[in-house]
Amino acid sequence: MKLFPARFKLLTSRRIGRLSSWRLALIALGVAVPAGCSFEPPLKVPPAPLVKSYTAGSSPTKIAAISGVGAAGQAQAFAYGAKVESRWWKLYNSRAIDRLVHRAIINSPTLTAAAATLQEAHENLKSVEGLFYPQLGLSTTGQRQRQSGAGFGGPTRIYSLYTGELQVSYDPDIFGLNRIVMHSYKAQEDQQRYALQEAYLTLEGNTVTTAIQVASLEARVKTTESLVRNEAYILKIVRQQYHLGAVTYLDVVNQESQVAATQATLPPLEQSLSAARHALAVLLGRIPSQARIPSLNLNLLNLPASLPVSMPSALVHQRPDILSAEAQLRAGDAQVGEAVAKMYPLIQITGDIGFENGRIANFFDASSLIWSVAGGLTQTIFDGGTLRANKRAAEAALQAVIADYRYTIINDFSQVADALRAVQHDAQTLRYEQQAYVAARRAYQLARWEYKAGSVDYTTFLTAQVQYQQSSLAVVTAQSQRYADTAALFVAMGGGWWPKQYRTVHRHSVVEVSKTPMTRPAATQPTVKK
Repeated sequence: MKLFPARFKLLTSRRIGRLSSWRLALIALGVAVPAGCSFEPPLKVPPAPLVKSYTAGSSPTKIAAISGVGAAGQAQAFAYGAKVESRWWKLYNSRAIDRLVHRAIINSPTLTAAAATLQEAHENLKSVEGLFYPQLGLSTTGQRQRQSGAGFGGPTRIYSLYTGELQVSYDPDIFGLNRIVMHSYKAQEDQQRYALQEAYLTLEGNTVTTAIQVASLEARVKTTESLVRNEAYILKIVRQQYHLGAVTYLDVVNQESQVAATQATLPPLEQSLSAARHALAVLLGRIPSQARIPSLNLNLLNLPASLPVSMPSALVHQRPDILSAEAQLRAGDAQVGEAVAKMYPLIQITGDIGFENGRIANFFDASSLIWSVAGGLTQTIFDGGTLRANKRAAEAALQAVIADYRYTIINDFSQVADALRAVQHDAQTLRYEQQAYVAARRAYQLARWEYKAGSVDYTTFLTAQVQYQQSSLAVVTAQSQRYADTAALFVAMGGGWWPKQYRTVHRHSVVEVSKTPMTRPAATQPTVKK
């Protein structure tokens, strides 16, 4: 890198002393001509993992349909290499969820804060870009002064002085310091852009999963209430049999205990439901008492049949948190270059031109012209090792950012692997829970008929009753888990594809609530028949 022309090196100190200030400024400007040098180290982004799958072993390809559980038993196939829909939550075919996500995006203070932070980073970048241009300033002064003649033995003097100057300053970016600083601010702006996208994705995912949780808890409360009614009906029969002398009083007490035990499970469920609705209200940017959260029916959701899964090589270019970590890496790289550039001289060129006269009428006369040109160079000679320590600190910080970037990728790949296996294994769980529910319901019906006929004792009947109750609730939980697993997979993929310009992020993300009626799948909630 050639920093100084040969003619500049040959100047002696005596010749420099004879040069006028404006010639020195021109020499300094000539030094600035070969600008373009930069001490910013080449950015080495760790490559994407060279793997073909996310999970250990064979990757899941499809999930077979499950009968008897409605839309929650929908067959699903993994579409490897496909893109995620930008509004992926619409695949649930639920107007309630569409409206909730829409309200969350519009009202969320988190998104407002993230958007404002991005705007701040954007304006900071714009302010730094101004360093590449000359800084112009205009100053004007006017004064009128009376001097006493006692100081110089003459008459009293009154005079006026008017001055107007255009001031210019310019810092030639010889060693690329300004350019490196701009790169750092550009990386910070990108980081905030991806942070905003991550805030959108997190809000959408949390809203959908919390809505599914609310729907699940509502279904569990309704199922438990149905079980309580059924057990109360059985208690009525047992009491009648006791009055007829067909059963002992112990059977009555046991059934009363069973009814009370089932009723005792309702308050915790209702508390969990209230907490979930309150959490959903927070996501909507509302106080719980003002949220107006609709009732959510788990049976009216649709399970997407096709699950897009990005290839591992594409995930690092899609997830906002990975892109944010990469932007942090670029900022750290620029900070190393900035620390190195500060070890080299800083050059500044200043000048001003204007007019100065005692009379406004003669202000623009040629004799009133004033000007000055100056060039300066500043170089740190001794600082006790501060600049070198700052460079080593920036290098250490960069290594930490690189490690964080690698960890982010490893963690994100693990999230995708977890989501894929969850979709696969929780579908198996629902299949087995449904089979257990069918068997428990049949056993309960048989035990009730035989108990009425006196063929089995009350203990046998009570065991079948408890097993049926547990199976009923387990099916509801497994149904909701399948819906939640699908949402988790969409979020793990990084959500939909985002626009490049931050000004369009909000416009592209706002939900358009469909006015067309949704298809209602067959009811799947386990019900208790008397």
